[in-house]
Amino acid sequence: MKTDLVLSPFGADVRQMVEAARLVDGGGFDAVWTYDHISGAIGGTGWSRDPFVTLGAIAAVTSRVRLGVLVANMVNRHPAQLAGAVNSLQSLAPGRVLCGIGAGASPGSRFAVEHEAIGRQLADADARREQLVETIGALRSIWRGEGFDGQHLSMSDTPFVTDRSAAPPIIVGATSLPTIRLAAEHADGVNIQRRPDLAGLVAVARRHAVASDFEVSVLDDLDAGDHLGGDPVPLAALGIDRRTLAVGAPYPLDRIAAIADELARRTE
Repeated sequence: MKTDLVLSPFGADVRQMVEAARLVDGGGFDAVWTYDHISGAIGGTGWSRDPFVTLGAIAAVTSRVRLGVLVANMVNRHPAQLAGAVNSLQSLAPGRVLCGIGAGASPGSRFAVEHEAIGRQLADADARREQLVETIGALRSIWRGEGFDGQHLSMSDTPFVTDRSAAPPIIVGATSLPTIRLAAEHADGVNIQRRPDLAGLVAVARRHAVASDFEVSVLDDLDAGDHLGGDPVPLAALGIDRRTLAVGAPYPLDRIAAIADELARRTE
């Protein structure tokens, strides 16, 4: 099972995020992620950090770990803008970029506050899932240099957005069964938050996966006191491919380094 580090951007110092990633690059973590939020209010802090600025800085000081946003918010990012940002990151970290994407917040949820702050309308869950499917299709069309025509999204030919690098894997962040099934049918992987019914959610993802190499990952908290960041055995027993372990600022850099070293030792 792969293990990733997710650096929460809430109240974070980008320099410390970069240092944490540098430590991870020298150890056994497989990837570094950060969230896509424009407001620190979501995390109860005074600010958040832009994910692509942060990952670009991380790309410059790493050479091994994969990099991604967990997950880019389709409500706030047009596919062409998102593709341009992801592809720019690809130019800094060729072959190491993952494209995480999500359907945005539910109306009335605590995450909706940042949408409301910038005047974005939030549709119901069914409409947002329809838009998510189209967004995935539009992203793939952009990497092919083609246009896209859907009910929610329409673009003319887009040959000047990316540099024609290979399209990165698309990973959908999902918490509900319908979105997990959507990810299995349209994306390259799904990231599911750890919860009591995780086994059933993983089973749905496996049952509906179209891609033979479809990857199931789980979002959990980093246990800084554990030598592996938490016990991977129960997750492995469910057939999960990847742990994405989240940690908030200020990051426990010494513990992150120790966990990275232990993970590397386990894979030697």
